[in-house]
Amino acid sequence: MQRVFAALTLVAALLLAPVALYADTMNGQFAVNGIVQNVGTTLNFNPASFLVQAGSQTGSFVTLVPNNAGFSSGPSSISYNPYIADSAVYLLANITITINSLTETTVGNTLDFSGVTTLSAAGFTNTPANLTFSTSPSGSSMFLATFVGPPVPSPVPEPSSLALFASGALALTGFAAKKFRGARA
Repeated sequence: MQRVFAALTLVAALLLAPVALYADTMNGQFAVNGIVQNVGTTLNFNPASFLVQAGSQTGSFVTLVPNNAGFSSGPSSISYNPYIADSAVYLLANITITINSLTETTVGNTLDFSGVTTLSAAGFTNTPANLTFSTSPSGSSMFLATFVGPPVPSPVPEPSSLALFASGALALTGFAAKKFRGARA
């Protein structure tokens, strides 16, 4: 009986190992502020001057992106009319940000930008996030860019946690049964 139980436990562990190794998707949002200069259809800036707005992080980004973290690499200009997909890649703390698309809409005396990015970090699957920010139509201006990933999930246990709990409960049940049988003999 012990060998059967041990074999079943080993098979369960081998089947559930890929589930436990699955990387999570980043979730939540964070904001970055800085100064940008709009020159026609190009945005010029110094990526090193971009800082994460303190307290703007939610979800996974609370630990991945520290307050006031700056960009450590990336292009200093982005042409946006038209934007060439994936032409702007930035490194911010532990996250690589690839801007997949970027579109501009004029609203009065403001240019509103929106796009889709891919966020990459060790231990996480590549995660799509929406990017939004506004600038003046010409000259230098302050901006606040917001990156919004998938929503923070509800606190429901993941399957691997449930499997780990179940295998532990089975082991304790088997151990208790063995002790009970030993005490009766």
